Amino acid sequence: MVKKVVFFCSAFLFILTNAFSQKKLAEIPRADEIPVVNPDAILITNSVPKLFDGIWEGKDRYIMFQEKSELEDIVKDEVELTEDNYIWIYLKMFYGWYYDRSAEKYTKKTSPEKYDSNDVVFRDIQNIKIQFKKLLDIEDCNAYEIIVSYPNIKEKTVIPVAVIDDELYLDFSVRSDYKTYEQTKDENVSSFAGSWSSVAHVSGIKVSKPIVSENLYSLYVTENRIYSIRYWKTDMEYNSGKAYFSDGEKKYEVPKHIVSAGNVYTCVTGRSVTIRNVELKKNLNLSEYKLDSKNLVLATGTPYMKRISQTCDFESMMDIVAKANARKAPKEDPPLPPFKADWDMEDIKSIGIHKKILDAVRRRQNEFYEKYPFKLKMY
Repeated sequence: MVKKVVFFCSAFLFILTNAFSQKKLAEIPRADEIPVVNPDAILITNSVPKLFDGIWEGKDRYIMFQEKSELEDIVKDEVELTEDNYIWIYLKMFYGWYYDRSAEKYTKKTSPEKYDSNDVVFRDIQNIKIQFKKLLDIEDCNAYEIIVSYPNIKEKTVIPVAVIDDELYLDFSVRSDYKTYEQTKDENVSSFAGSWSSVAHVSGIKVSKPIVSENLYSLYVTENRIYSIRYWKTDMEYNSGKAYFSDGEKKYEVPKHIVSAGNVYTCVTGRSVTIRNVELKKNLNLSEYKLDSKNLVLATGTPYMKRISQTCDFESMMDIVAKANARKAPKEDPPLPPFKADWDMEDIKSIGIHKKILDAVRRRQNEFYEKYPFKLKMY
């Protein structure tokens, strides 16, 4: 009897559970009906912002972020042109005496200009795809992250860059409270005042994957003091909260985490919100820093590249390469400075006399060796 009751209860529960499960599954939409939207995908664009138009020159390279032909000036407005999304890199080899076409949208076979074949160049032109993402959610943004897809490398590389007055910087910071910041005309308030979140320093815009810094150094500028705050790379999930430090009189807040170059950086350990590694900067010259017109981007040091031309077409770049490669390096300086011989006859006679003496000594040695070979071997 007990077995029948247990069996009846189990069967009833099974039927009841299955019925509810079917009802719930029926209410769930299919996977193809659910729109999947990546938040970052909305901000990322394949088109190159006009801010990056032109030819850029650095210490060891030229770069074009896109190639614009004359076709764009000829076609009508209603004709939509496909944006180019490959970076163009020309390396200055041999101390700048040879320019190599390292990266373009072309290959060796499809290039309209003949590609050099020598021991310096790659086997083929590298095709490096790039995308752009705003660092500041504003209309006239001048700070971006360049998302680079290198050939045969699955993981994408993120390079933060800022453009101020036709100069491109890799070392810069953005104002932490840029969304609520308002410029003031009060001369007593410094344009530098506030919290500045540093971006990850990348070793350069390269043909191969660059090196990304392990530490960031953000700034907090007050009326009479400048504080440096170290952030280090972490595996923690991003937290939009704040961290705090005090100078004994006032308490200041800064972002707890910074996301830059695809990494998360933190200024505190674990769940702590108290910063302990604040450094007071002394004798810091603010003239070494450069602000943009909106006081939202703070560049540091010398620019990585400068814009040398507003045009960014393939023919203009090929003209630069052809002129550079047509140069011939000057002859090397002699290892010793040029010297005009001014010998005195007495010196020449002295050399001749010494030579005769040396020849006589060598002759006696040879004669002695031939006469007493065994004795010489003993010594």
